[in-house]
Amino acid sequence: MEGKPDDRELATWLAAQADTDAEQVAAELEAGERRRAFVIDELVDAGFIGDTLLDFAMRLTGVTQAKAQALIAARLKPDETGSSETVPKRDKLLAANEILFRRVNERLASMDRSGPDSHELELVCECSDRGCRNVLTIEAAEYEWLRQNPRRFAVLAGHEAPAVEDVVERHHRFVIVEKHAETHHQVEAADPRP
Repeated sequence: MEGKPDDRELATWLAAQADTDAEQVAAELEAGERRRAFVIDELVDAGFIGDTLLDFAMRLTGVTQAKAQALIAARLKPDETGSSETVPKRDKLLAANEILFRRVNERLASMDRSGPDSHELELVCECSDRGCRNVLTIEAAEYEWLRQNPRRFAVLAGHEAPAVEDVVERHHRFVIVEKHAETHHQVEAADPRP
């Protein structure tokens, strides 16, 4: 690799300046590189992008803007859809939780519709919190309208996740959220009503 001779020269120089072993310095430099890569991975997984990601990368790793940009570029890979943008792992996981609750609600709604009075449905909140088991009430017609857009989910007020979705409607019993563009492909592919 092109960077390796410079790294060895740097380790040798640092070792001479500190009067220590060059191999120990080289190992510490390598450990620092791994730590910086870990920081970038964590920031990306937390959903940071663009200038915010760059700013945090520079502040948390102590490197220059050019080095931070190189670290970010080296850590980011195109996602499975072939897009040049990456979808943070956290966004995918949160969308997966909402998809799971949507599937549960589809089953509940189909069972409720078979009853004599099927104008209101009691469904689970479709928020991104996998541990949420709260129930919301929605009119059957509202639910049918909601399911026309696979990017939208019904959640209880306060269960919105603004980092990964936008509120598009507020009702007195629930809120309708729409996933950000990064996960449109994921939620559309999992639509139970293709």
